Amino acid sequence: MATEKDYLKLLDASKVHNSVFDRKFMYLSDIIDPIYHEYAIRLERSGHTLDLDVLRRHHQVENYANVAKILCSYFDTACKSNEKGNIVISMTTQKNTVTDLSPVEYCVTVKDTSVIMNLEAREKFAIMGARIRSRLGFGTILQIPVIEPYDKI
Repeated sequence: MATEKDYLKLLDASKVHNSVFDRKFMYLSDIIDPIYHEYAIRLERSGHTLDLDVLRRHHQVENYANVAKILCSYFDTACKSNEKGNIVISMTTQKNTVTDLSPVEYCVTVKDTSVIMNLEAREKFAIMGARIRSRLGFGTILQIPVIEPYDKI
């Protein structure tokens, strides 16, 4: 498995910006596009299709390194799977409840119709900060929280 620095090689360091609050961020398109181009052909060779759904392309992401790491790790796992299926990357709003105090509003969501992950693999992604559901007959849904580089008042 590749190290975090290997994942960061896919991202263009010149596309990192500073927010008004002096926090570093990248636009979602600058994260997703290079990863998509890197993995689309690899996944196609292993019997998967990789599609992009509606994304907020100019959305600012502070945890860009973590998003890239989780996506690349998942796609590496999918490339090793023998099952054929469709993988879709999209952006969804997180359902905030009264008890949820998390400032996260959006998640990058990966829906995969083929890969079923065992408990150990799901724990690995949970430790990295993603929420994952995987069931036989339904596939896998991976949600990566997007931390925005500004404070909401």
